[in-house]
Amino acid sequence: MRRIRVLEVVRPAAGGMKRHVQGLVQGLDKDRFEVLLAAPKDVEPRQWAGMEGVECIPLEISGRTPAPGDVVACLKLKNLIKAVRPDICHFHGFKAAAIGRVAVAAMNGPKVVYTAHNSVLSRLNAHLPQAMSSITDPTQFQLSKFQGKMCLYVERTLARFTNRVITVSKDIYEQYSAIPHLGPEKVSYIPNGIDLKRFSPTAHFGDRERERAKRAIGCAVDIPVVGLVSRLIPHKGVKTFLLAVASLWQVGLAPQVLIAGDGPSRLELEAFSLGLGFGDQVRFLGFIDDMESFYEALDVFVLSSFSEGMPLALIEAMAAGVPVVATRTGGVEEVVSASAGGSEGVIISDRGRLVPPGDPEAMATCIQKALLFPQESRMLSDKGKAYVRENFSIEQMVRKTEEVYEEVLVCRD
Repeated sequence: MRRIRVLEVVRPAAGGMKRHVQGLVQGLDKDRFEVLLAAPKDVEPRQWAGMEGVECIPLEISGRTPAPGDVVACLKLKNLIKAVRPDICHFHGFKAAAIGRVAVAAMNGPKVVYTAHNSVLSRLNAHLPQAMSSITDPTQFQLSKFQGKMCLYVERTLARFTNRVITVSKDIYEQYSAIPHLGPEKVSYIPNGIDLKRFSPTAHFGDRERERAKRAIGCAVDIPVVGLVSRLIPHKGVKTFLLAVASLWQVGLAPQVLIAGDGPSRLELEAFSLGLGFGDQVRFLGFIDDMESFYEALDVFVLSSFSEGMPLALIEAMAAGVPVVATRTGGVEEVVSASAGGSEGVIISDRGRLVPPGDPEAMATCIQKALLFPQESRMLSDKGKAYVRENFSIEQMVRKTEEVYEEVLVCRD
């Protein structure tokens, strides 16, 4: 029986999208699917290591919208599709999907699947609190009116050349289901998944395993550790997090802070941290491979983003049993919140604590409570761990994606 040939296409990506694609192409059943991956040639080889049975093809697609090389990229992708003749083209992210759907529009060939990892539609209305406007340029993560109209036009126009959109959160699902020529029948909700075997539940503060992990990463064992994992770009809200830490210092609580991740804003953020007087109390670690040990060293995990799809780092931290404080954006609330209560925008849910984006005081209050009330934090993290382990496995994500592939091949669109 001939295998289904799938061409996975991804633009330059770091963090969650890259790891999502890596997990998907590794997990697809190679007895049923022949997998080809078209990705930028400057992608670090270690990011795609161990992907047996996957042919990697260099393809340059700019991450900017729009970019001067888009026409050339579209022509190269069209030629690639003609050469490899896939049954399905699976595009990841808005930019790859825009170029990819133009490339296949005039071809009577492959079915088109598009995973929306984040929503450009959400960024049309991205809001920056006034308190943050003096230190964060909103144009760095908000779309201009021109960009917004262009993105809406692209999505509505190319919807007719799309057999299925996969969304990683319910929030994005609702947005894409409302686009003409798509509708709920052409949109599938498949949340991100992680390799749960990698993230065993952590010990609690003061236990030997936690102490060992803290020593290994260079932290004192008798001082709480608060951590963040993020691509260092403006819409991840890392300045909000640093201001929250500064507020904690003002009330006499000075945790050790670890920031894992890298990006174009790193030097600016390091300077901002030094300007707040933190010194080596706040450490920027860059990209790290041993995320299991990183989470094990944390007493609290923080997600500070203004915009998210379904953040893998949040899911990983919860799977590891770390208490979480996160901003209410995108798919975050569906992971952290069930029944909830709170005040002034702060939610204490069944599985963690949620705060408004761009509110360092609310974030500081929740971090403080997470550290000072360990029994409550333990209860929340235990429920979060159980929920994530039931709903966000890589196996579930891959299986549901395989089902989408099989469905689009038999549908007459």
